[in-house]
Formats: sequence, C-alpha cells, structure tokens
Amino acid sequence: MSTTDRPTVAAEAAKEIKKRRIGLKQVPSGAWVALSVTWIIWIINAFDREVILRLGPVISDHFNLSAEAWGTITSVIFFALAVMAIPGSRMSDKHGVGWKRAWFQVPLVIGYNFISALSGLGFAIKNLGVFLALRVGVNLGAGWGEPVGVSNTTEWWPKEKRGFALGVHHTGYPVGALLSGLVVAWILNVFGDHNWNYVFFVALIVCVPVMAFWHWYSNQQRYEKTQELIDARGMTSFETEQRNHPIHGEVKGAIGACLHNRTIMLTSGTTALTQIVYNGTSYILPLYLANIVGLSYASAAAYSVVFTITGIVGQIVWPTISDYIGRRPTLIICGIWMGLAAGAFYFAHTIGAYIALQLVLGLVANAPWPIFYAAATDASPRGASGTANGFITTAMFIGGGLAPLIIGFLIFQGGGWVSVAGYNASFILLMVSAILGVVLQFFVRESDLHHRPDEVLAVA
Repeated sequence: MSTTDRPTVAAEAAKEIKKRRIGLKQVPSGAWVALSVTWIIWIINAFDREVILRLGPVISDHFNLSAEAWGTITSVIFFALAVMAIPGSRMSDKHGVGWKRAWFQVPLVIGYNFISALSGLGFAIKNLGVFLALRVGVNLGAGWGEPVGVSNTTEWWPKEKRGFALGVHHTGYPVGALLSGLVVAWILNVFGDHNWNYVFFVALIVCVPVMAFWHWYSNQQRYEKTQELIDARGMTSFETEQRNHPIHGEVKGAIGACLHNRTIMLTSGTTALTQIVYNGTSYILPLYLANIVGLSYASAAAYSVVFTITGIVGQIVWPTISDYIGRRPTLIICGIWMGLAAGAFYFAHTIGAYIALQLVLGLVANAPWPIFYAAATDASPRGASGTANGFITTAMFIGGGLAPLIIGFLIFQGGGWVSVAGYNASFILLMVSAILGVVLQFFVRESDLHHRPDEVLAVA
C-alpha cells in the first residue's frame, strides 16, 4: 500500500467505526416491524420443529419404537430440512430481494404449517409411514423457508446492526423451543398422553394471521422508505450496499462461487458440528428425563427446555459482541463453552444438576447461529447472500440429522432406553463435536469476512 493510500484507508476505517456507534434508536420503525414479523415466523418454525423432539418418548411409545429406530426416523425428518435450503434460497434470490421476499415467503410458511396440521390428524398417526412422510414434507418447506427469513431480516436492517438484528431474530428459536416444551406438557396434562397429536395444530392457527399481515405490510413503498431513512441517519442500507457493487440481471455461478469461498465452507463445517451439539442435546434430554430419571412424558418435555431461558439472552449478547470483536473470535469462545457444558452432562446425576447445566449451556447454545449467518453474509459474493445463507442452513440441517442417528445408535448399543451407558457416550460425542467446530474456525481469516469488489459474479 502506498503512503498516499493510507489517509484514505484511515478515513474509511474511522467512518466505519462512527457508523457502528450509532444507537439503535436511529434504526427506522420499518426495520423493527420487519424484525418483529420474521421473529414470530422463526418462533413458529422452531416450535414445530422442536415438538418432535419433545414428543420423542410418547411417539416412540405410541409406535413401539426402539432407540435405534426412533433415532433413524428423527434423522430422516431432520435431513429433509437440508434438501431445499440451497435451491430454495436461489429461487428466492431470483424472485427478488427486500420487500419481494415476503411474497415468496408467505405461501411457503402457510403451506408447510398446513402439512404439519395434517400430520396430527387421525389417519396420519395410525400409520407410521404416513406420519413420517408428512413430517418430511413439513421440513422440506421449513428448510426452504429458513434462509429466506434470514435474508429478509438482513435486507431490512442496516449493515452496522446486522449482528444485533440476526441475534434478536434468532431468539425466536429458543422461544419456540421453550414453547414447544410448555405446550406439549400442557396438552399431555390436559388431554392425556394419547392425544399428543393435538400439538401439531397450534402452528397453523398462529401463522395464518401473521403471514396475512406480512403480505400486506411488505411492499415497495415501505421498504424503500426504510432504506432511505437508514442512509439518512448515517448507516448503510442494503440498497446502498447493492448500489456500491451494482449487479444487473441474474447472478450466474453463485453456488460455485460459494463452494470456492473458504470462509463460507469452513463456517458451514463449524455449523454442522455445532448443530450436532444443539440437536443432540434437544434430542437426548427428554428421553433421558423420561427413561432414566423417571419423569412423566409431560414433565420430561417441560424440564428438557430449561436451557432455552438463558438461550434467549445469549442469542442477543453474543451476536452483538461479534459486531465488535469479529465473527471468528466469538465463534471460538462460544464453541469451547458449548463443548465443556455439553460434556459436563456426563457427570450430572440429579434433576437439579441437569437444570443447572442446561442454564449454563443455554448461555451459548443458541448464540452461534446468527453469527454463522452474519459471517456468511459478510463473506458472500455480491448478489448471492441468500445462497451463502443456504449453505449455512444446509450444513446445519445435515448436522441436525446426524445427531439423532448417531445418538440413537449409541443408546441402542449401550443397552437401550433404560441404560445410562448410551446416554453418557452421547454426551462425550457432543463435547467432541463442539471442539472440532472450534478447530475449523482457526483456519478462517477474519479479513475474509468482508465483501470484496472482485467477488462480483457474472450476470446474465
């Protein structure tokens, strides 16, 4: 770098720091409304996904399944989440960014929640094959919708507050997971264990009015006004980012460019390994509490979601910290913390110890996901942020599918549902997975987590 370049670089750095110091009060109301809606959608998504895990003991009893069989079935359901994430996100990118994403998102969200309600009807729960097929259908849609919702959130918010926005958005997951445990416990207590299928009607009832509002609110006028206010208040809007590196026509080679992007691929690997920890914990806790501790199905569902309480806090704090200290250092800290907390379950033998460890784990359990998405968005080629987020989502769901498959096998080999050996082996697996995810982050260069003009893709 020549000496004449240094004042320019210093001035740009100072300007960037000044933008990051702008308070949240300056974020326009349109961005907050968009965040509120996508947050509720995230709660609905998390609720419907997590109820399968909360219902694990009662469903395996209903269909008379072994630990290995239930682990395999749960894996198939969760692997379905990965199928449409990348192609679906590309379809969303092609359909349009900003306000146009809602028009793509609304029928998708209502559609997969309708399928979820079908899976709770009598004809479905009488046949394991039909039930499984419908739950796979639900997750094909939910996996499709996840990166769309993430991209929708980032495009309504200023670049400088992206970590905070995604952190708040992702608190919807621990909230949804918490509600899944509480609602399952309530339904089983009120209607009885044999009416567990009533849980699948809840999400559809909630999502229809929410999506009707979003269809009405997300229009060109409101979106453009929000973008103008972001720029006028000294921050960087998504539209300004796009204008600085203009793309005309359809982006070509987005998937290939992401595959060759070091940061996106390594972060995707960390995502998969971290999801093994998260999904593995969510999968194993209700089973352990019901089969080893001896709690009722309702109590096991309720006590297995304690970690989501502190998860809500951690999901705001850590992504916001990542805006200041960087994505990679934050992911390393969270990964080490998560690994140690998950491994400590090996030494827990009382319900009190389980609750305490859940609260400790919860402080980082939900935190990494918005950081993964923010890192992918920061490093993505121009015009391919949705595709980059699709890779993160796919990796996450692959990890989520592997967790019950491996844990189900370990429990089965360890002596079945009522033997503690398989559960303890699973806790060691979770710790090792978290640490391996940390190792991958040491190969990520923090300097890569920024857009570069030379990464603009070819267009039609």
